[in-house]
Amino acid sequence: MKEKILITGIGGPAGKSAVTYFRGKGYPVIGTDIQDVEVKADTFLKVPIATNPAFTQAILDIISKFRPALFIPTVTEELVIVARLKEKIKGLQCEMFISTPDAVEIANDKLKTAIFMKDKGIPVPVTFDSTTPRDLILKTLGLPLLAKPCFGRGGRGVVLYKTPEEFYSEHRKDIIFQEFIPGEEFDVNIFMEKSKVLSAKALKKTVLKDGIIGNALEVQRVENKDVIDLSKKAAGFLEMEGPLDFDIRFRKDGTPVLLEINARVGGNVLYAREVLDSLIISWEKRRKDNACI
Repeated sequence: MKEKILITGIGGPAGKSAVTYFRGKGYPVIGTDIQDVEVKADTFLKVPIATNPAFTQAILDIISKFRPALFIPTVTEELVIVARLKEKIKGLQCEMFISTPDAVEIANDKLKTAIFMKDKGIPVPVTFDSTTPRDLILKTLGLPLLAKPCFGRGGRGVVLYKTPEEFYSEHRKDIIFQEFIPGEEFDVNIFMEKSKVLSAKALKKTVLKDGIIGNALEVQRVENKDVIDLSKKAAGFLEMEGPLDFDIRFRKDGTPVLLEINARVGGNVLYAREVLDSLIISWEKRRKDNACI
């Protein structure tokens, strides 16, 4: 019988995709979520939300009791926590492919991502924090412009402002304002280990949930070296590891611009299965190497 795999957040797009892939490969899946879900896993367990102090012990208890050999976290809010638990989890004979806590913190925070990548020469949208005078933001970015939570996922809280009245009515804290880039949007899925990209695939987002912004409802596989190269560079600067997901758009002058990084498996990974194929290959190699120690 194949080894068990623990996947969190199986009610979300990334978790659903991961469950579908690994069960399709014959792996028994232990799935978790904060609420009951319709997704079929071999074993399902409800866990506290990641912001609950009980979350950490709940995950460690599940690994200790059910003995999965691989852990795939798919919930953004969990990533820094489990990245810090990596050595404890490995001590329970459970492998995990995830970036360092510092890299995950940068990827999770859209303001930190923009600042870090701009300093490295990676094209990013012109970005302002919420303390910047509104007149300066409007003068610099023009309309339309975007407001986004610094920490968010799935397009939650993203607003496209088309008029000054709408823009000046925005009073949320912990948000950023960004240049709106109207070009085609791409989703790049990568698997990376030890600073080396082992697999990368570009997907074009052909239908977005909110028309010109939001999650992708439909994607198609494409060959696009520019978006893959940009994603590889960004991942390299952060020395990332594991399955990764990058959102990129093109400016009118043809420049690819990095919008966001997800330091986890992407929700569209079933259209880029070679990324998870590479994960399995690396996992099996680690298991063989550990067996020889």
